[in-house]
Order: sequence, then structure tokens, then C-alpha cells
Amino acid sequence: MIDSPAFSRLGFGVTGPHASIIGSNTKTRELVHACVAHGVTLFDTGPAYGAGRAETRLGEALREVPRDKVFVCTKAGMHAGRFRDFSPGAVEMSLKDSLERLKTDHVDLLLLHGPAPEELTDKLIRHLEAFKVRGMIRHLGICGRGPELEAAARISAMDAVMAPLNSELTTQEIERLENCKKAGQSIIGIEVMKGAAKSARIPLNASSAWYFARHIKQVALGRTAPPSGRSPQEALSWALDHPLSDSVISLTTSLTHLDANARLAGLEGSASSA
Repeated sequence: MIDSPAFSRLGFGVTGPHASIIGSNTKTRELVHACVAHGVTLFDTGPAYGAGRAETRLGEALREVPRDKVFVCTKAGMHAGRFRDFSPGAVEMSLKDSLERLKTDHVDLLLLHGPAPEELTDKLIRHLEAFKVRGMIRHLGICGRGPELEAAARISAMDAVMAPLNSELTTQEIERLENCKKAGQSIIGIEVMKGAAKSARIPLNASSAWYFARHIKQVALGRTAPPSGRSPQEALSWALDHPLSDSVISLTTSLTHLDANARLAGLEGSASSA
């Protein structure tokens, strides 16, 4: 279980447009600083996002923020260049590279990025625990959506899991999260907007171009879910209020949406409490 004052109810995902080559360093920095002002102090990223570009942008954005005021989460196993390698040596090199890009001497949470259960070897777990002793990480976890979450519930070294949390989840998927919760692990929800009613707008800037391109790709691959009738804000509220949820990751390039999301999460720094 994660116990940190910087582990905020709402987290911010530095991925997607914030990892894209058409994205803006300045825009990401602006959003990250606005997050901190709103009380959104959990930041999630990973080396696979933009071949390390997302971590670099987050590191640059946090240079002026006191390190103990934020909770930085990154991943390992799916590396820059999007190749998989969960061997202890590869995970260690990945973490060291991430720390360099993030400009920090530790991350608050290191998540194994979609490992197969058989890749979660005793040797790897011992290596990960050694990272804690060395001060390179504060907490360990797994990011996934399938049998790897069942494995996570059986590994005492795991403090958290990051997984989809939305109204489209099956009974089996909910049971996996319940088992992790019973094992004392914090649940960080992602993909909370799945099934929410959204419209694809003609792109007007670099950020909207990324969203538009993703929508077209999902349609082509048949990955779009039928709308549930919920608005994006209702979908986020559903995930925040779910009894399994300890934190929820949001992704936006809009200051207006960020403020609305912070209000929903009831964060002290949001404009709603000013």
C-alpha cells in the first residue's frame, strides 16, 4: 500500500500528446505546473512513451518543483523503442536511464509495464527489492490488465497495481482488482474514459491532431467501445468514486479540463476551494 502525502487522488499522465514529437515542451511544462498548483501531485510516465521523450519533458517540467512535493511514477520492462525485456539487468538499465531523463535520484513508484506472469521471476523480484534498499525507488508495482494482476496479488513486494477502471470492466477484471486490494495494494485507475461519449473533432492544433489520429487508428482497428451514455466528466467521477480506486490517472492538454478534473477529485488546490 502506498502511504505518501504526494500520492494525490487524481494523477496526471505524461504520455500521449505529451510524448509526441508534435507536442510542445512548453505546453507540457505549463500543464505540469498547473497540476501542482491544483494539488495534482502524482505524475505517471514511462520510457516507452515517445522513446523517452515523455520522461524528459516531465523531468524538465519538475526542475523548479520541490522533489518531496510530487510523486513520480515510471515504468520498466517495455523500454524506449517499445521492445520488451524483463530481465533484471535490462530493468536496472531502464530505471537508470529513466532517472537520468527525469533528473531525479529516485522514483516514488516503479511499475513493471505489462509483464507476463512467467516473467515475474524470483530473481527479478529480488533485484527490484534491492532498488528499494539502494534508494532508487520507494514503491513497486505492476501495470497491466490480465493474468499479471493475478500474479501481482500473490507477490508481497508489490505495493500497487495500475489497471483499467471503468464501467466496461468484466466481473473477472473486477475480481482481479479486488484480490489486489485484499493483498494490501493500492489501485491506480487508467483508461477511465473508455465508453464515454466523445466526438472526434477536426484537429486545430498539435494536441488535437494527436487525439484525432488516435481516434482514427482505434476505429480502423475496431478498438472503439460503444458509448455508455456517460460524459467524460461522469466517467471520471465514476472511477474516482469507485470503492477500489485509490487514485485515477487523467490525461489532458487543456487547463480548463484540468481544473474541472481537480474539482471532481476534491483537491484542496483546485479553484473550487479557492
